[in-house]
Amino acid sequence: MKIAFFTGSRSEYGLLKKLIYLTQKNKMQPSLVVTGSHLSKKYGYSKNEIVKDKIKINKVIKLNLDHDTNFTIGKAFSDLVKSLTIFFKRNKFDLIILIGDRYETLSAAITAYIFQIPILHIHGGEITADSLDDNYRHCISKLSNIHCVSHLKYKKRLQQLGEKKQNIFITGGLGAEAIKTQKYLKLSQLEKDLKINLKKKIILVNFYPEISNLKKSFNNLKDLLKVLKEFRNKNILIFTLPSHDMGNNLFSLEIKKFCNKNNNSFFFKSLGQQKYLSLLKVSSLMVGNSSSGILEMPSFQRFTINIGNRQSGRVFPKSVINSSTSFLILKNKISKYLNKKSHSMKNIYFRPGTSSKILKIIKKIKKNKINLNKKFIDIYS
Repeated sequence: MKIAFFTGSRSEYGLLKKLIYLTQKNKMQPSLVVTGSHLSKKYGYSKNEIVKDKIKINKVIKLNLDHDTNFTIGKAFSDLVKSLTIFFKRNKFDLIILIGDRYETLSAAITAYIFQIPILHIHGGEITADSLDDNYRHCISKLSNIHCVSHLKYKKRLQQLGEKKQNIFITGGLGAEAIKTQKYLKLSQLEKDLKINLKKKIILVNFYPEISNLKKSFNNLKDLLKVLKEFRNKNILIFTLPSHDMGNNLFSLEIKKFCNKNNNSFFFKSLGQQKYLSLLKVSSLMVGNSSSGILEMPSFQRFTINIGNRQSGRVFPKSVINSSTSFLILKNKISKYLNKKSHSMKNIYFRPGTSSKILKIIKKIKKNKINLNKKFIDIYS
């Protein structure tokens, strides 16, 4: 069985890695297509992580990611479709595996659909109300044949989209699974790699643009930074920079300016899965609007303070606390949850053996060929 894997950003690869290894072990001839921010120095050149893991890269598609306008993203989408069209013409695949909700992934889904390559989509059915990713994800789901979701609610949502119940499998979150199997760096090694003394409590900050109102979202970022300034002396503030989305240049510049002016404040373009999860393990609190605070941080029994609407629609674990950017409200919440653990709370997205469950589904696909003539299943009929 010849399988294509596609990754266009740092977050996707870390989630797919174990599944790629499993398909290799089971002699399924996986081919990896690498594009997007993986190949950009501006975004940390995360292709190096793939090389370090000794996973063969079969196709590299370089994009111009210097700017973050809708024209630039539209052009990158178009360039990807052109390159993938040539790649799929020259290489025949029995299945392509896609994860998540980015525009790069949508380009792969559309091209694979045209070439009648069956699509297995992971992490569909979710909602992130204030980003373009939301509709990218739903479009990918409608082009896909098999769905592996992280929660029962997301299975029901895919049924609302007209997907066949028998083709939707609740396998759990790949990020939550990775946490259980990850080999973590010792604190001394993490300090050496990050070049930071991590003896103080760490606040990890992941705050990215909300597309519907970039001006309001940017003001929220500035309000957040004013509050975080109050914590810079007694704590360590570590920021991850946004990936290639509209508004990311403005946000990244503001975060860099803050870090350059305030002590104990640091930013990173890309950490890689091992360093990122090792950092989560030693952090005391996450603040921002990243899915990582919902899908991964709960596994470490630490709280996440979620700001804004970017993640609205997802099922929140009890360890995720919503907050406005009002100075006193946000400051009080950070103070409260910085010193608190969520011992009794579990990660609702964790299910044992997520990757192995997906592998079993792939093996069934191999035995029973997928009918590419998809029908819309009307839940009201």
